[in-house]
Amino acid sequence: MMLTRTSIAAIVFMICLSSAAAEERLGVVVYPGAKYDPAGTKRIQNSLFAQGAAYRTGDDIENVIAFYRQQGLLRLKSGSPSKDHARFKKADTGVDVVVERLRKDPQTGATMTGTLIQIIKKEEKKGSRSDTPI
Repeated sequence: MMLTRTSIAAIVFMICLSSAAAEERLGVVVYPGAKYDPAGTKRIQNSLFAQGAAYRTGDDIENVIAFYRQQGLLRLKSGSPSKDHARFKKADTGVDVVVERLRKDPQTGATMTGTLIQIIKKEEKKGSRSDTPI
């Protein structure tokens, strides 16, 4: 019983620590109540030239978009307009925040609701194009 309580406390501590670490390391506030997504974070960290973290929330994407707009992040064009995703940039740090409406779990294919939040800092490559604000 004590081991179980200790294990649960350790997991909760790591989740809180991962949010705080992402905010401190990348300089972008994590959407309130969003839960750390270890699998999504691993996908980001395994990407070439990127570091960051992923989070999930049951809240609708419109609420998440409004939150990041209130944070003063610059909204970027990302292809054709969509109500299923948005991309923001924190200009002074070069950190991108990508929010996507969840449809299916990438691992299991199960139907999901809510929003995926990815906070990403890419290393600059020579000759890369600049993002266009909207």
